Amino acid sequence: MKLFPWLPAISCAAVVGTAVFGAALLVPAFASPVQATEVQIELSSGEIVSGQWAGTTASSLQLHDGSSLRKLPADQVVTLKLAASQETSAGPTINVTLTNGSSLFAQDVSMDDTTVKIEPRRQSAINVPINQVRSIRFRQGGPATDPQWFGLEDKEQRSDLMVIRRGNDQLDPIEGVVVGLDPQNLLFELDGDKIEAPRDRLEGVFLRSAASSDARAAVKVSDIYGSTFLVARLEPSDATDAIEILLPGQVRHRIALDQIQRITWSSGRVMLARESPASNGMSPLLQTKLPTSLMTDWFGPAAEGEDLVMVAGGNAEYRVEPGFQTLAGSVGRDKLVSAGGTVTVRVVVDGQVQWEQSLTDASSKGFRVPVAGANRVRLEALAGDDGDVGDQVRFLKPRLIK
Repeated sequence: MKLFPWLPAISCAAVVGTAVFGAALLVPAFASPVQATEVQIELSSGEIVSGQWAGTTASSLQLHDGSSLRKLPADQVVTLKLAASQETSAGPTINVTLTNGSSLFAQDVSMDDTTVKIEPRRQSAINVPINQVRSIRFRQGGPATDPQWFGLEDKEQRSDLMVIRRGNDQLDPIEGVVVGLDPQNLLFELDGDKIEAPRDRLEGVFLRSAASSDARAAVKVSDIYGSTFLVARLEPSDATDAIEILLPGQVRHRIALDQIQRITWSSGRVMLARESPASNGMSPLLQTKLPTSLMTDWFGPAAEGEDLVMVAGGNAEYRVEPGFQTLAGSVGRDKLVSAGGTVTVRVVVDGQVQWEQSLTDASSKGFRVPVAGANRVRLEALAGDDGDVGDQVRFLKPRLIK
């Protein structure tokens, strides 16, 4: 049934022997691989170590630094990048987000009732259990659609969502059950009826698997096509031209070194609601004679689990530690508010407004704001011209990401 008829490597393997006139010319086992990839590794001490990549063990990274093999303890490594920097390449536009926050760009994606098959550029296909996939976005985002999409991404879903993009760039989420996905259509069950929704009329799909907010992913691998893989560690491997990682669902994946933009170690995520703000404040629309400190104590921003609840006039500012790249989250009216006027929400980075939206209904708006090199970020809520009655908002899982 068609319910919507309008929906239309640098391969650097070590040489151990080569035949010359019928005789084998053996290369000593300790010799550096032929044309091995040069990398630079920064240690927590500040030391920069350069050498030729020689693989990993369970607890160390290995480099050839000339005539010897050096093992660097993984818990002392901060970053890794290629000595000859790789330029970011224009990658595919299909984006698959996993429940642990990994964001993978793919040339194509398909799925059945158990598995999602992700096909990145110049990498082997990744077959991920469906319960480890959070969302699939078919289109490239933009200023009009990103806040709507990210607003849906941070919400826990009771069912799968098929998200239609209307002609005015409005996103329309429809609840149902995803049955499958092929190169042309999303197979979707709606009220017991199975439909075929053309992918070119959709923004994407959300699966009802809940997003994970834990910070166990201690390693972030960024490739030149824009993908970010969040993993616990680099897997043991003697490969000299690639790294190997373990994705959610115990899926092992290999990435060639010439596709690596950067690898960063240490905890990759900080939930702001769990942190003590550098400062917070409260400036109500109607001024009173109450002390500012008392107003802030009574009505200022408050953490509830991983969310931050704020009424109009409130703000909360947080320090940004070195290494963090993005402030992410979403914001909407608090669930306790049944009705209210317009409220404006802002993300301010080092005193400059970097993101602003007006909330006029119950829908949430999401943000992904660059914070690399910043010292402070501030979340604000401001009353509109119609007063501040009911202007209580909830920032859902605001977080700093490396």
